[in-house]
Amino acid sequence: MKKQRQATPPRFAHRLFRLLCPPELFEELEGDMQEQFELDVNRAGEAAARKTYLLEAVKFAKPYYLKRRIAGLLTSRLKTKKKVHYYSPKPLSTAMIKNYLTVARRTIVRYKSYTLINVLGLALGLSCGILIFSLVNYHLGFDKFHANADRVYRITSELHNETVSKYGSVPQPIGAAMRDDYPFVEKVSMLISFGGNISFPSRRDNPKFDDGVAYVEPDFFHILDFPFLAGNREDALSQPNTAVITERLAEKYFKNDQAIGKSFRLDNKTDFTITGILKNLPENTDIRQEIYLSYPSIKQTTPWLNTWGGILSATQAYVLFKPGTDASKAEEAMASISTKYYDAKDAKTFQFHLQPLSDIHMNLEFGGAIAKSQLFALSLIGLFLVITACVNFINLATAQALGRSKEIGVRKVMGSMKGQLFWQFIVETGLITLIAFIFAIGLSYLTLPFMNEMLSTRVTLDWPKDINQPIFAACLLVVVTFISGSYPGLVLAGFQPITALKGRLTQSQIGGFSIRKGLVIAQFAISQTLLIGTIVITGQMRFNTEADMGFKKDAIVLLSVPETNATKQSAMRARFSQLPGVEKVAFLSAPPASPENNFDTGIRYAGRPENEKFTIFYKTGDPEYLSMFGLKLVAGRNLVPSDTTKEYLLNETAVEKLGVKSPQEVIGKNVNINGRNGIIVGVMKDFHSKSFREKIDPVCLTTRAADNSQCALKVSNQNLAATLAFIQKSWNETNPDYIYSYQFLDKHLQRFYELDQLILQLMWLFAGIAIFISSLGLYGLISFIVAQKKKEIGVRKTLGAGVGSIVWLFGRQFIHLLVIAFVIAAPIGWWLVDKYLADFQYHIELNLTTFIAALGITFLIAIVTVGYQSVKAALINPVNALRSE
Repeated sequence: MKKQRQATPPRFAHRLFRLLCPPELFEELEGDMQEQFELDVNRAGEAAARKTYLLEAVKFAKPYYLKRRIAGLLTSRLKTKKKVHYYSPKPLSTAMIKNYLTVARRTIVRYKSYTLINVLGLALGLSCGILIFSLVNYHLGFDKFHANADRVYRITSELHNETVSKYGSVPQPIGAAMRDDYPFVEKVSMLISFGGNISFPSRRDNPKFDDGVAYVEPDFFHILDFPFLAGNREDALSQPNTAVITERLAEKYFKNDQAIGKSFRLDNKTDFTITGILKNLPENTDIRQEIYLSYPSIKQTTPWLNTWGGILSATQAYVLFKPGTDASKAEEAMASISTKYYDAKDAKTFQFHLQPLSDIHMNLEFGGAIAKSQLFALSLIGLFLVITACVNFINLATAQALGRSKEIGVRKVMGSMKGQLFWQFIVETGLITLIAFIFAIGLSYLTLPFMNEMLSTRVTLDWPKDINQPIFAACLLVVVTFISGSYPGLVLAGFQPITALKGRLTQSQIGGFSIRKGLVIAQFAISQTLLIGTIVITGQMRFNTEADMGFKKDAIVLLSVPETNATKQSAMRARFSQLPGVEKVAFLSAPPASPENNFDTGIRYAGRPENEKFTIFYKTGDPEYLSMFGLKLVAGRNLVPSDTTKEYLLNETAVEKLGVKSPQEVIGKNVNINGRNGIIVGVMKDFHSKSFREKIDPVCLTTRAADNSQCALKVSNQNLAATLAFIQKSWNETNPDYIYSYQFLDKHLQRFYELDQLILQLMWLFAGIAIFISSLGLYGLISFIVAQKKKEIGVRKTLGAGVGSIVWLFGRQFIHLLVIAFVIAAPIGWWLVDKYLADFQYHIELNLTTFIAALGITFLIAIVTVGYQSVKAALINPVNALRSE
């Protein structure tokens, strides 16, 4: 049964009537005109009534009325006569504000369900806005506290082989070259970080700590501003075997004792004397090392680093330019490094560039924590969630307007002006928003620790110290109040008193369906887009975990090997081999794939005059390496345990890049890798040495016990806890001066996808919030429709309609909305996830299941939301619905 359309006067006639009628008579006569129009409709039909309305409007064009109207306009503009004003309180006077607050309080108490839903939606949206702003503000503030941050740069490397590879690390000698060759450099310092075992053998208990260290040059503390609490930055690291530690570590190591002058031992080999104490590092810096060692000391531990041909990922160089230096011109001058320190061929391969200090944190290409595009996307999501909460408020407020129409009609009859009614609703909205804002702040503080743990951040809500946060919060409160309250306030203030009192409001007078439906479609389109992305990323993460990487990774435990001499390794092998539950033992520099400890270097094959155009990943291991990880040989034999006779295994990709037709042809050929000559004795079947984002790289494997800093144990899954306890006991007995730690290889490989895992968690979170807020919007729209069709439902039930037909009456409208939203979301979602998957060389394939799942989830949620109100409406007593008729 279709509801009869409400007849309305012609717009042109109404505007003409407004123009010609004297202002002081307009509101009274407008009601009379509207009432007469409705009588004429019932008596003579709508067409005749519209004609009559137009004629009555034209009557005001009589000279008498025109004269009064023109005179009124002239006197108003020229101010030649004193205009008579009837007293009406100003909308924002003290008395009116008190009245607004009183009415707002009563409205909130009266409409508890309406208030609760609005507070819940706004609190959730505001909380997300506050947390996302704090997160974005936190990332944007990294390393900006340094006094000369605008003149500080990090040197980056760019290797041009078959492809271009970029690194935030550099060859170790580049620091001295920058200092000696370029007059525009004011200060330069190398920073080389390592894991470290800190011990105190002078103490009786000899405590041990697993804290990382960094070798830096003395100018490091002139380039970056880390304040000293004790010691002198000028000469704190000028002598070998000296160290600077943070205040936190000084308290950790020495409690209340004076740390200056005390000593500690690094890796049970080298003693260092503490010459300075730093103030604890701020949270917003990417330099997290807390032990800084004098740079000359590195020659005692890693003398092999002093080469231009290799790049260790832990080696960085920072420069401070003199004031007025043009960074682009400085980078052009740095081209001479390649020509001066490399031969003609390598000069084309190795190039060096400058990275501003402010870019380090937000450049994923060079190992940054987050990309600027991701911060922008986070900001957009936060904005969307806040606006969505505001839209839900608007939907519910306009739906609630039907119930308040007579209230507004009475107020207007009693003399309330539009401005007063508008500000009354703004105050109501502001009070609800303020309540929601208080809950949002509490929710933000409660969820902040979980957010920091999930995102590995150190975000704080410290408003007294960070002025940006309270300013944002205040602006957010004001903006949300006006966005949420303005449209409903204008709608309520615009009610015609006679129409409102008679309960004959039209859809256009309380906000048409088109606006509300469009907002719900937009909300669900974004929700479905987020769902599509979430489902695809989940599938890719499952693929990353379960797909075959070309080697075995399950039930393999990785241990550190503090002392890499052959005697110590033999002793550890003997102990571990006897343990129950340990099936295999192997010593190695790195597993087949690892997000760290990767070293690529040059290769020259079979007496060729120059190195190949590609670099090769250099790994060491004992003969058990292949069986430990299930690697297969396609040609040749395995390595023999020898450090004197150098033998190499290459993978299939390396053989292919050498331009050799078959793996058998390279067997027995000489090769020079990392400056060491040897013989190729075998070819391994290809395996992934990096994540699935990368193609399979050339890899070589050789024996060199001094480089085997890790031990891999293949363990049985039965009695795993007992096996791990036996391993720990044996390791501690073999290495009493070091700290025990272990990790499973499969967990270690998950670090390749830490950022993807973070994105996935955020996607699930934001998709859930977006769906929840969208459901609130849907609830607002169904509430509006149920209120509009209350009497229609009563008539239908009187005529015999069942609950199912009434539920379908409402449900079919929203099925159309969800389908339209899906039509919008599907191509957008496909384009976004296709861009995401394009970043992987090996990935899942898109299929219809993903899109059907997204649509199904939103359908299920919509059915629950709409079904509740629909069933509730279908069960009402038709007598109550029709009582006013």
